Amino acid sequence: MACSNCDFSEIQDVILGVEDVSLVSKILKRRQQVPKGEGLFRAGQPFHAAYAVKSGTFMSYRLLEDGEEQVLAFHLPGELIGIDAIKEKQYSYSARALEPGSICELYFNDLAKLGESYVDAQDSLIRVMGGEISQAQRQSLLAARQAADERIAAFLLNLADRFNKRDFCSIHLRLAMSRQQIASYLGIAVETVSRCLKRFQSIGLLDVSGKQIEFLDRPGLENIARTSSD
Repeated sequence: MACSNCDFSEIQDVILGVEDVSLVSKILKRRQQVPKGEGLFRAGQPFHAAYAVKSGTFMSYRLLEDGEEQVLAFHLPGELIGIDAIKEKQYSYSARALEPGSICELYFNDLAKLGESYVDAQDSLIRVMGGEISQAQRQSLLAARQAADERIAAFLLNLADRFNKRDFCSIHLRLAMSRQQIASYLGIAVETVSRCLKRFQSIGLLDVSGKQIEFLDRPGLENIARTSSD
């Protein structure tokens, strides 16, 4: 993921323009490697940093009373994690890597020390948070659809559009998340996810091979996805 195509790009430009190199290194840590399964933060921890996905796929989730994970969102390269915790000053959910990846970290404790650049940084953050709210609203609509096949079609199209926005291939996708995690996110049974994907393949909409998905008939998927919104 090129820095210019990341949601942090604008505020990163502000920070990197500061002459105090030691301050910059405290605020912005670029391209930190994250092994598969490693957590970025846990629910209830004090807010200290927001994260931009440089590579790989990450998942945000919360634990239910029975210990089961409820998936809240999947985060792709160029997208942010944890910035919504600014207001409450603590993380309301947990996040971890679904595959080996890398992130950039923006620390907030020393942000006010940017001097004259602090106002520009605040303005950039406001615009970034506005975009995050819009993205969260679009994703929340996925589980609001009535039929399972509508939810899955809309989910796949949403992933493809997000990859396309960052100039990645949007026809061939590799899903880092498991069928169980997709089911948790969409609020349906894991068997339903597998059954719908097989049906989409049988009618020529997709080619599915394990975690590999190829779009064969995007208009056909779009017709399914828009059924409940017409």
